[in-house]
Amino acid sequence: MIDKLIRFSLRERLLVVIMILLIMAAGIYSFLTIPVDAFPDVTSVQVEILASAPGYSPYEVEKFVTFPLETTLRGLPRLRQLRSISRAGLSVVTAVFEDKTDLYFARQQAFERLTEAKEKVPAQVEITLGPIATPMGEIYQYTLEGKLPADEKEQVRYLTELRTIQDWVVAPFFKSLPGVSDVNSFGGYIKQYLIKVQPEQLLRYNLTLHDIVEAIQNNNLNAGGNIIERGEQQFIVRGVGLFRNLDDINETVLKTDHGAQVTLRDVALVEEGQAIRQGGALKNGEAETVGGIVLMLAGENSREVARRIEKKVAEINASRLLPTGLKIVPFYKRTEIVTASIRTIVEALLLGALFVIIVLFIFLRSFRSSLIVVLSLPLTILLTFIIMKRVGLTANLMTLGGLAISIGMIIDASIIQVENTQRYLAETGVKDESIFFQAIAEVRKPSIFGELIIALTFLPLLSLQGLEGKMFSPLALSLSIAILCSLAISLVITPGLSYLLLKPRSGKEDGLMVRLNKLYSPLLRFTLQHGLLVVVIMIGLLSAAIYLVPHLGREFIPIMDEGAFDMDFQMLPGVSLNQAMATTREIEKRLKEFPELETIVSRTGQTGIALEARGVEKTGFVGSLRPRSEWVSARTREELTDKMRQAISDIPGISFSFSQPIACRIDELVAGTRAQLIIKLFGDDLETLKNKAEEISRIVSQLPGATDLVVERISGQPYMIVELNRDSLKKFGLRAADVLGLVETAIGGKAVTTMYEGERMFDLVVRYPEDRRNSIDNLKELLIDTPAGYRLPLGQLARIDLEEGPAQISREAGFRRIGIEVNVSNRDLSGFVAEAQQKIKEQVNLPAGYRLEWGGQFENQQRAMRRLAVIVPLTIGLIFFLLFSTFDSFKLAGLVLLNLPFALIGGVFSLWLSGLYLSVPASVGFIALMGIAVLNGVVLISCFQQLLADGQPLQTAIILGGQRRLRPVLMTAITTLLGLVPLIFAQGPGAEVQRPLAVVVIGGLVTSTILTLLVLPVFYQWLMKKDIIKKSQLDQ
Repeated sequence: MIDKLIRFSLRERLLVVIMILLIMAAGIYSFLTIPVDAFPDVTSVQVEILASAPGYSPYEVEKFVTFPLETTLRGLPRLRQLRSISRAGLSVVTAVFEDKTDLYFARQQAFERLTEAKEKVPAQVEITLGPIATPMGEIYQYTLEGKLPADEKEQVRYLTELRTIQDWVVAPFFKSLPGVSDVNSFGGYIKQYLIKVQPEQLLRYNLTLHDIVEAIQNNNLNAGGNIIERGEQQFIVRGVGLFRNLDDINETVLKTDHGAQVTLRDVALVEEGQAIRQGGALKNGEAETVGGIVLMLAGENSREVARRIEKKVAEINASRLLPTGLKIVPFYKRTEIVTASIRTIVEALLLGALFVIIVLFIFLRSFRSSLIVVLSLPLTILLTFIIMKRVGLTANLMTLGGLAISIGMIIDASIIQVENTQRYLAETGVKDESIFFQAIAEVRKPSIFGELIIALTFLPLLSLQGLEGKMFSPLALSLSIAILCSLAISLVITPGLSYLLLKPRSGKEDGLMVRLNKLYSPLLRFTLQHGLLVVVIMIGLLSAAIYLVPHLGREFIPIMDEGAFDMDFQMLPGVSLNQAMATTREIEKRLKEFPELETIVSRTGQTGIALEARGVEKTGFVGSLRPRSEWVSARTREELTDKMRQAISDIPGISFSFSQPIACRIDELVAGTRAQLIIKLFGDDLETLKNKAEEISRIVSQLPGATDLVVERISGQPYMIVELNRDSLKKFGLRAADVLGLVETAIGGKAVTTMYEGERMFDLVVRYPEDRRNSIDNLKELLIDTPAGYRLPLGQLARIDLEEGPAQISREAGFRRIGIEVNVSNRDLSGFVAEAQQKIKEQVNLPAGYRLEWGGQFENQQRAMRRLAVIVPLTIGLIFFLLFSTFDSFKLAGLVLLNLPFALIGGVFSLWLSGLYLSVPASVGFIALMGIAVLNGVVLISCFQQLLADGQPLQTAIILGGQRRLRPVLMTAITTLLGLVPLIFAQGPGAEVQRPLAVVVIGGLVTSTILTLLVLPVFYQWLMKKDIIKKSQLDQ
C-alpha cells in the first residue's frame, strides 16, 4: 500500500501539483471559516434550577423549597452531583451531569421532574430553569451611559428609567441575535406601580387588605366575547378593562356605603415607584450605573456571537433607539482575550516556523531540498485545518497550541525522506524514478512508524476526564491530526515534489556535516570503548532526576493572564444596601488609583437573573486592564494584585479574593467556588459548622502562600421574628394564614396584578408605607381582622423579636456544608494542601458525622494525576507494540524504550531550573517527549540493522550508521526544539499554559538527542555482540 502511494506520487506529478492547489484552497477556506475561541469549551453539563420564594428566610427556603427540589431531582439519568444554596427568598440548585450528556437532554429530564416538584413546594414559589448558557458564556458586559442628574431624587428617577430601557429595549435586541441565550441586567431600580395603603383609612371605612387586593384584581382585565355576525360581516367582541394610568387605579371602587362610593384614592396613595432593592452597581467608584451581561448560548462560536453583538451595539448607538445622549459602552469583551490568546499562539507558530526554515537551510544547504520540506509545513497545517473543521474542532488556545508544539515534528518524515534522497542523488549522480523510490523506501518504514508513535502517544490523553480532559483533549487531537496529515503529505506529495525539484549534485561533502562528524565520530568511538563508564554517568543523572521529582512543586494548570480584572468581597450578613454600596464605592476609588486599571464595574447583591445566590453583603468587580506596556505600578499581574490587596486591606469588616473573569468562572464551575481551593466541611448543625470552619480558617491563614481567605458566611443575619401564639389564635378563632397573610402583604408587599404600557409590563404592588412597617413597634400595631368583626393588634397574637440566624445554607450531595475558600500564591498547590491537611488533622477535632473534603483545582489535580498514572504505562505499552511491529524483535523494541527514562532527565531538570511546577501541561509534555524520543531511536537502530544486513562489521555499522543519521537526527531534534522555543518566551494570554509543556519537551529533547547519538549505540553494541556470539557458536 505504502509502496503504491510512493510510486503514484512519483509517476502522477501533475496530479500531485493539482492536489497541492486543492489542499491550499480548501485549507485557506477552512482557516478563514473555522470557529475561533479563546479556550475549548471546558464547562461541565449543568442545569440550574432557580426558585423564587419571596419573604422566605433561608431556613424556610431550605426546608420547603430546596430539599423537595433535591429529592425530586435525585436519580436523574447520568446525574453526577447536586449542590444548592438557600438564601432569603431564593433557592439555586445546580445539577451537574456526566460529560457526554447532551445538554438539552439534561434540561428536558430536569424539566420533567420539576413538574412533580411544583406539587411539593408552596403555591407561591416560582420555579424556572436557568438560561441555556455555560458559566463561561458571559462574553459581553456593558453599561448604559448618559448624563446623571445631580439631585438624588432625580437620580433615582433617572436610574429607574435606565433600567426600564435596559430591560425592555436593549435586552430584547440582544436576545434576538443568533447565539445569544439571555441578558442578565444589573443596577438601577426596577419600576413598579405602588399602592401604599393607609391602615387608619382601612379602619375608618371598615375595609381590609383583602378587599383592596380583590378590587384591584377584578378591575384590571380584558375579556373576550367571542364573535357576532351582522349581515355579511363578522365582528370579534373585545372587552377592554385594563388600567391605563394612575387615575384609573385611583378611581377603583372598593365599596358603596349608603350611596357614597369609597375609592382606592380614599385609603391609599397610588404612585409610580420602585421595587425594594436588593442590589446595585457602580462604575469607577463614582456614580451608580445600569448595564447588562450578554450570555452566549451553550456550544456557540464566541467570536462570531461577540461580533454580532458589537455590530448590534454600533447600530443601536448610531440610531435613535435610545434617548438622546444615552449609549451602550462595553467594559468587558470576550473578543479581546480571544484575539490576544490566538495572536500569542499564532506568533509563536510563525516564529517557530521561521526557525525551522532557517535550520533546514543550514543543514540541507540546498534551496530546492529546503523548499520541499518547507512546503510540506503549510500544506500539513492547511490539511489539518480542513480535518479540524470537518470533525468540529475549534481554533483555540489548545488546538493551535497543538499545532505550535508539532511545528517541528510535522516535517520530520519529509526531512528524513528528502535528506536520504539528496544523499542517494549525490552518490549515484542519476535522476531516475527508481533511485527516488529506493531512497524513500529505505527510510519510509522507520519514519512512518516513528511519526505514528508520536501521534498515538497523544491519543491516550483523550481518556482524561473533567476540566483537564476538555482542555487537553483538543490539543492531543489537533497534534495527532497534524502528525497524521504530515505522514499523508510525506507519502503522497513529498515524493512527487522531490522528483520535480531535486537534481543530482556533485559528490562534494557538506562542510557543516564534515565538521559535525569530526566532533561526533571520536565521541561515539569513546562511548563504545568506555560504555560502562558512560552508562554509569547516565544512571547517575537519571537517579538525580528521580530524586528531584518529589521536590518539584505540583499544581493543576498554571494561572493564565487574561488581561482582565475580577474581584469579590463580602461583608457581614445583614449589612444594609446603602452601607454595602458605600464600602463598594470606597474600594473602587482605591483600586481606580492604579493607572493599570482602565475601567471597573461593581455589582452588589442581586438585581437580575439569579445565576448565583448573591446577597447584599457580597459584591463582585469586573474590570479591564490597560496594555502591559502602559503599566507603571507593577510589572506582573501577581505584583499588581499584591499591591491592590495592600491598598484595601485596612478597610474593616470585609474579606476579599482576587481572580480573573474566566478563571473564577472555571473555578466556580469545578466546585461552586471562585477560589483555587475550597475546603468543604460537611455536617448537620450550622453553629458547629461555623465554629469548626473558623478553627480551620485560623490554621490555613497562617500557612505560607495563603491569600484571599474567605469563610462562607452562614450566620450573623439579623431576623425580625413573628412567632404566632397558638393559644391566642384559638381564643380569637383565627388561622395562621389570616395573620401571616397580612404580614406578607403589608410588610413585604404583594404583586396583585400587572400594569401594561404598550409591550412593557410592570407589577402593581400593594403594601403599607415605609413608616408603618420598619420597626417592631409598628409591626405590633398592625391590626388583624377577627371572625367576630373586631380587630386586634398583631402584638397580641404573636411574639415579635430580633434574632440572629443563617444568611445562607449550602448543601452538596444531600448534606449541609460550609466552605473555606483560599487562593495560593508563590507556592505549589499540592504542597500547600499537604501541609494544611497535616495541621488540621493535628489541631482540629471534628465531631462524629462531620467530615472534610478538598475541592477546587486540587481535586482536579488529584484526579488528573490518578488518570495520568494509568495513561503513562498505557502509552509506553502502545509504543512498545509499535516498536515491535517495526523491528519484529522484542530486544530491539526494548532497546529503543531505554531512551525514554533518559529523555525524562532533561524534562525534569528543565522544570527544576525554570522554577515551574509539575502540572497537567508539564505531564502532557512528558507524554509528548516519549513519542519524540522514540522517533530518533527508531531511525538510528533501523540504519544499524540495515548496515548489518549489508554485511558490515558491528562496530563499523554503528559508526557508519551514526554518521549517516547524524544529520536527520539533529535536524528533527533541532526543528522540534526551535519550534517550541517561541512558546517559552511568549508573553500573551495563554502562554502560561503552554510554557511548562514546551520547557519539558525542550529539556528532554536535549538529553534525548545526546543519549540517542551516544548511549543508544552502546546498548546496541552490547545487545548485538551477544547475538553475534550466539550465532557464531551455532554456526560452529
